[in-house]
Amino acid sequence: MATTTDALPGVWTTEPGLFRCPTCHGELFAEDATLACTGCSQRYPLRDGLLVVKEEPTADNKIARDFYNSTLWPKFRFWERCFWFCNGGERKARNVIMKHLPKTPGLRLLDVAIGDGVYTSWLPEDWSIVGLDVSTSQLGMCRQRNSSRSLRLILGEAETLPFQDRQFDAVLSIGGFNHFNDPELALREMARVAKPGATVVISDELPDLTDHMIGHLIGLPGLDRWFISRVMKLGDPFTDLVERHRHLDIAAIGRSVLKESTYEMIWRGGGYLMVGKAP
Repeated sequence: MATTTDALPGVWTTEPGLFRCPTCHGELFAEDATLACTGCSQRYPLRDGLLVVKEEPTADNKIARDFYNSTLWPKFRFWERCFWFCNGGERKARNVIMKHLPKTPGLRLLDVAIGDGVYTSWLPEDWSIVGLDVSTSQLGMCRQRNSSRSLRLILGEAETLPFQDRQFDAVLSIGGFNHFNDPELALREMARVAKPGATVVISDELPDLTDHMIGHLIGLPGLDRWFISRVMKLGDPFTDLVERHRHLDIAAIGRSVLKESTYEMIWRGGGYLMVGKAP
């Protein structure tokens, strides 16, 4: 089959063999304005600078997508900023996580649930960064915020990463792990695409954070649910998602997938940090 790469920006064609079809696992190659599969011939288009691997997420990933694409997310940012302020500011709070990434020059990093890329500009300029998220609005903001960097941003799900095995020097995921359809499967995918021994860094709020709110402490958990959904602007579907995943055992998931897995609470007990090595 003849291939044409002129319609794709060079950032998508400089590393042949990086991508694989999430459906049949065939290798993807550049053809016109798409990456096409050598196995099933499915095409994945480049749209507004994003590689579209999964247009419509499923189950909990769809709930997360709908929240971040909605008007609720900007309203929730007020509460997020308050949280960062209480933890010394956003950069300081996030650096508690990012300091665990290797300091290797030219590092190839995969960021799963990259979001709006607020911290991406803090990373070394010589790093090659690939980011994946379910939200087009978040990816769009990430691209705008980091317009001077040659990012490769992908619309897709963490449970079916569109990469060949053993491609990345490190994998990072901040703020999405608790809400994936299948966090353990997502972590196995991250470990699969990481080189053996590569660092994998995962962080999010505590899954049972709502248990420590005032309503739970006084025996009125419905009060906390109302406050989160209506006052903090998470909305009912996303609040239900948070509640369903509140019993996740993150440390156990890490031990089952990663080597040398460590787990600790951060942000004054409001979040966790898990660091391990890909097998």
